Amino acid sequence: MKTKLLIDQKVLLIEDDEVHQMLLTFMLKDQGALLTVEPDKDEALNKLRNEKFDLILLDTRLNNTNALRFTQQLRTELSLDTPIIGMSSVNLQGRGIYNGLDEVLMRPVEYGQLMDTIALVKNFARNKI
Repeated sequence: MKTKLLIDQKVLLIEDDEVHQMLLTFMLKDQGALLTVEPDKDEALNKLRNEKFDLILLDTRLNNTNALRFTQQLRTELSLDTPIIGMSSVNLQGRGIYNGLDEVLMRPVEYGQLMDTIALVKNFARNKI
């Protein structure tokens, strides 16, 4: 039996599309995540001010939000070092990482690709000292 990647890990999913919420919720809970879903950047920001998460998944196309600027805000104002994976339908790889994302996944997000990316950023975060 394969070990689940996110057992008891607190994951914040910032996603406003209900279909993507359902799909990603299934994927993350299948791996044992303790999942919180926020469709709104301001609500997500409040959550992050009051709770610690082990991983953040961020839709880069949130309604009326510049996700890259939002990521910079998390990194600077909150001094957040939590791994953040962006999800986008356009290639933001260079810009996203420059602006504070640890990785960027292209949509549609596939299960294996998501789990490989989560393992990568978790391993990197563990080795960052």
